[in-house]
Amino acid sequence: MQGQNIQESSNLDALKVPVLQAELLDASDIIPLQLAESERMDSAKAVGDAERINLEELLENDFASLTTSLKVSYADLQTRVMALTQELSSARAARQEELAEKERLAHRLTALVDALPGGVLVLDRNHTIILANPGAADLLGEPLLNMNFLSVIGECAASISRDGTQMVLRSGRRISLSTELNDGYGDQVVLVTDVTETYAAQEESHRSERLTALGEMVARLAHQIRTPLSSALLYMGAMERPTLADEARLEVTSKVKGRLKHLESLVNDSLQFVKGGETQDADCSLFELLQALKVSLAPLLAQQNGAWQETGLTGDVLIEGNQEALLSALVAIAENALQVTPNAVLTVTTEITDSGLEMSIRDNGPGIAQDALSRIFDPYFTTRAGGTGLGLALCAMIARNHDATLIARNPKDGGAEFKLTLPHARFKAAPSSSQTESAGGAAINTSQQQTPLEQANHGAAVHG
Repeated sequence: MQGQNIQESSNLDALKVPVLQAELLDASDIIPLQLAESERMDSAKAVGDAERINLEELLENDFASLTTSLKVSYADLQTRVMALTQELSSARAARQEELAEKERLAHRLTALVDALPGGVLVLDRNHTIILANPGAADLLGEPLLNMNFLSVIGECAASISRDGTQMVLRSGRRISLSTELNDGYGDQVVLVTDVTETYAAQEESHRSERLTALGEMVARLAHQIRTPLSSALLYMGAMERPTLADEARLEVTSKVKGRLKHLESLVNDSLQFVKGGETQDADCSLFELLQALKVSLAPLLAQQNGAWQETGLTGDVLIEGNQEALLSALVAIAENALQVTPNAVLTVTTEITDSGLEMSIRDNGPGIAQDALSRIFDPYFTTRAGGTGLGLALCAMIARNHDATLIARNPKDGGAEFKLTLPHARFKAAPSSSQTESAGGAAINTSQQQTPLEQANHGAAVHG
């Protein structure tokens, strides 16, 4: 009974569970299928194992190759770092040596600047003194550092030249100033040189030259004096004759007076030449100078039937010099031309060139003999009867006293020409105009930027 219940229960369970397809197969078919499935799984497992082994081997090979590459790169990097470290050390050592050498050079230059006999100043853009050597302190006094250069000059200068390059200090020393602009930093280097002894030596040399020339001129002067003096004595002897008529006595007296005036002219010119033509300078107008020249020559032009022509500047300039001395030089040159050339046409030309203010007097005569050109300014040299030989010599001396040059030449188209050239430092534009144009288009520009030396000169006393 119990077995029957179990059988019925099994049948009921069979009815509840679906019947599998494999159960429908014969038992002989299930075993091969199981074997095939097992072989397939073994084969797949073997393939998976093989792939895993290949992957592991590949990874191991790649890791080994990467490790080797990293080791090589690291070794190269170490080598490069060591090389760069050595280069950096070498560069640092070279740089330190360079800096040390520059420091030694700076010390040597500083010692050299301090040892210079002249003064050296360095100014910044505001003209403040940022460096001064002992030579500058000795000449200009203390203190100098952090002082305004223009203020220092104003305190220690008694007089200063127009161009600012020469200065007389209150101590009596004469100094020369020169400046150089450093465009890189905007600083200026000013060199201060004591020229007191040099100036005194030049003056002594000039005096010695004049004395030497005086000794050479004595013989010429004796000859120049002997002729009019002999004539005067001869005429005086004629006047002692009691039978001499009054009219003849007056004529002889006039001749004696003429000879004595000639002697006086010789003596005066000789004294002026020996003195060196020293004059007091002041500002004088060029136009006034030319007008005075024309007025002075008017009687002689009328007497010699001469003519006057004038060309040149359209605006006036002021000349730093002595108007009377310059006028006497120009008159002497013009009179010499009128006396040599009858019916002479005098052409007076003024122009401004790179050399300076040029004033030339030209005539239409035969010109100057070639053998006389080199001696025409020598004292007591003359080719004219009755000439003293000192007129043109004094003209040359007046030119030198004005830092000017005086030359004589024969132009190619005829005549003779004397040209007096004043340097740019000796003239400036007249106050009524900002610039003066020459016939050739040259001009004086008064708006140019001034250097500290020129600014220091502004308002100071001007001495030639």
